[in-house]
Amino acid sequence: MKDSYLFVSDFDKTLSFSDTGYLLSEKLGISPEAYKNKINKIREKNIVQLGGELPHLIIRDPDYKGKVSRDLLKKVGAQITLKKNVAELFTFLGQGFDDKHFLVYIVSAAPQEIISEAISRFLPADRIFGTDFIFNDTGVVVDVRRTGAGDAKVATVDELKNNNRIPREKIIYVGDGVSDIHVMLHVGTYGGYPIAVSQSPYMGHISKRAGVSDNALAVLVPIMEDIAGYPDEKIRDFFEKIGHPIQEWNRTRVDWLDLED
Repeated sequence: MKDSYLFVSDFDKTLSFSDTGYLLSEKLGISPEAYKNKINKIREKNIVQLGGELPHLIIRDPDYKGKVSRDLLKKVGAQITLKKNVAELFTFLGQGFDDKHFLVYIVSAAPQEIISEAISRFLPADRIFGTDFIFNDTGVVVDVRRTGAGDAKVATVDELKNNNRIPREKIIYVGDGVSDIHVMLHVGTYGGYPIAVSQSPYMGHISKRAGVSDNALAVLVPIMEDIAGYPDEKIRDFFEKIGHPIQEWNRTRVDWLDLED
């Protein structure tokens, strides 16, 4: 009898090096600085959930509204640079190890078309949940059917849990930034296993483990250690056998302090 887990990953900066917002903006002739300023202004006003800024720009901002098509989103997806060995990560999790079985999904605030174009070679379309846009007859975005940010991301993970009949404590969520805060808190509160793949200070407080690597397979280390109970040597042997020996493995505890003068 296999022990089943729900493995859910964010997309931007978690499985990829790229930020879809910057790439899409570049296609529209909008500089990285201008895009960043737009995002900051939206966050200052607190008018959308964290992570939902890009969908808001696409349907509201004059520089984006009426200019983003399904074809353009797919072109951006084709240019996404993924982290190393994303395909191998999905394959290994899909096969499972020992008695562990993992149901792999992507849940992200990034546009569905971008994620699908970048990742569909490795993961079926029904395992990918991004922001779902409504298009007109010419294929141009006119509205959002459902975003993948904030509470909406939590709701999607809960739906996957219910559909697959996975207990809350067997949910693994991997994320990197502000759009993951709600879902990581939610998963951790109910005994699940949130993993951070960035050095953002606030992520360390809400994740069980944090790891930084340009190789997607690195996320297997905390899973093997804490969920499967593998010792270090067994983990090293595993990576050696699959052709990706660990060259360097550093652990550190970092305290982020701001002391008053």
